[in-house]
Amino acid sequence: MEEEEYELVPVGPLRRIEKRVEKIEKGGTSTEMVKELIDVVRTNQKIIDEVVKINSEMINKVSDLSAKVTELTEKMNDFLQRVEIGEHTPEAAAPVEERRSPENEERIQKLEKRINSLLLSTMKTRQIRPMVARRPLPA
Repeated sequence: MEEEEYELVPVGPLRRIEKRVEKIEKGGTSTEMVKELIDVVRTNQKIIDEVVKINSEMINKVSDLSAKVTELTEKMNDFLQRVEIGEHTPEAAAPVEERRSPENEERIQKLEKRINSLLLSTMKTRQIRPMVARRPLPA
């Protein structure tokens, strides 16, 4: 008599394999799976096209920005050169009084006289008296 060997095998994994086989058998034909794969590929291609489009737009914007920064740098350098040139000219170093022309001096004096006369006339019309201390201020 031959001895039969017995083994204890868990049923859970076997049941899962059976269910997967049934799913595959019921899962439909291969044409349906091909259609689903084609839809997935089309969706993927649309996403890739959009990413490429956005990427090219970003590249264009960055190149525009780079050109603008270069232009700004050139303008700043030009401005700084002008400022440095302005500091080294002897005319800029001269006091303000020396640069005034006689015509400007006359205009300034006339304006001062007009302002003073206006101030005096407004003080008279409002009868503003200068503040005079009536008693000595404490020390």
